[in-house]
Amino acid sequence: MHAYWNWLVGKKEDFTLEARIFHAICLAVMLCLTISVPINYLLQLPELCVVLTLFVLLTALLYYISRFKGRYKASVAVFQFFVAAALIANYYFNSGMNGPTYAMFLLTFVVSVVISPPRQYALWLSLNVALIAALMTLEWVRPGVIEQTYQDTTGRYIDLLFSYVALAAFAFLIAGYVRKAYNRQREELVAQAAALEEANHTKNKLLSILGHDLKEPLASLQGYLELLADFDLEEHERHDMNARLLTMTKNTSLMLSNILAWTKSQGHNFTADMQKLFVNEALHHVVELTKSISQKKEISFAAHLPEDLAVKADSQMLALVVRNLLMNAIKFTPTNGNIYLSAHLDGNTCTIIVKDDGIGIPSSLQNRIFSIDSGSRRGTASEKGTGLGLMLCKEFTAIMEGDLSFESAADHGTTFYLKLPAVTLPMIQLDQKQEDLETLQLWN
Repeated sequence: MHAYWNWLVGKKEDFTLEARIFHAICLAVMLCLTISVPINYLLQLPELCVVLTLFVLLTALLYYISRFKGRYKASVAVFQFFVAAALIANYYFNSGMNGPTYAMFLLTFVVSVVISPPRQYALWLSLNVALIAALMTLEWVRPGVIEQTYQDTTGRYIDLLFSYVALAAFAFLIAGYVRKAYNRQREELVAQAAALEEANHTKNKLLSILGHDLKEPLASLQGYLELLADFDLEEHERHDMNARLLTMTKNTSLMLSNILAWTKSQGHNFTADMQKLFVNEALHHVVELTKSISQKKEISFAAHLPEDLAVKADSQMLALVVRNLLMNAIKFTPTNGNIYLSAHLDGNTCTIIVKDDGIGIPSSLQNRIFSIDSGSRRGTASEKGTGLGLMLCKEFTAIMEGDLSFESAADHGTTFYLKLPAVTLPMIQLDQKQEDLETLQLWN
């Protein structure tokens, strides 16, 4: 019922709050007046029944034009004037000052305030007061002009009682809907403010990281160039200096890559390009890069990725996540350590595992390891990082509808588990790509 009601009044993504309130009022008016028609018929007020029926039909038409044709402003304007005309007719056919019409005028103004722009309040208040004052003055000056339609006091009692109950119920529904909508909008604003504050905190943290971590490699590069300009270095000194600068450059490049990827992911139109991918093929260049970097730190690296194992993922996101996990493993694994990359099928899930026997993650950091507030630890060879990589891995894994978890103990290494939806791909695709590669090599 809640979903059906939301469909009737319109989704908040498609309509303003005022438009949705107008739709709710139209529905409430149609319901109340539809009930009023048979009651007034039993009270022997056929003319009023006709007026109410016409008003129900016109309200339904205005609701349709606003809800399904998107002409909210035009519908509201017509609704206001037609309500005024209907109240004049109701005043005339329902005993004037002795009937319930004056209460309807008051409720009508409340409704006008709810559904109209603030700049129109004065217009509708003036019209409302002017109409009821003119009608009551006319009836007072010319007592016979308004016919008393009640047959007896019982009829008047029933009409006034029912009118009060209907108006009170209508006012309750409108006030409840407005208050609920206001509270929901206030909660959304509070959530947006919290998100904005978090984004601002993240931005400040990111700028601090950039300012701190870019300073060192730039200073090292400047110092190396000054040495080259002022001194003749030995070959082995040049070699050592080049190796350190290359490592710094790669770390800085990875840091900038992560920051750019995260910044892109914060855009409103950011989406994943989900495809069916062979894990071995999608991570081939990541494996080769890891081999190269791990060799320079004298770390043993082994990868076992079955050729027929496939997942549904974004190829760039998948590569970035696994690359960050492997670079973290290298960073926190000492010389002569071991890193393993593997993957296996577990039902409808493909689990990619990155395991190392390095220094592990301290228990004090494990609860916030996927947050930018986790901080950045130096690696076993004093490598630096931003603390952004694992947060990015977690966000991208969630975008790909996967899960990222870990197990770690101090001085006993860390194991990350990346779980993604598994799919089936015919091996002929892989065989064909291998044949194409062999043909290309033959031509070369």
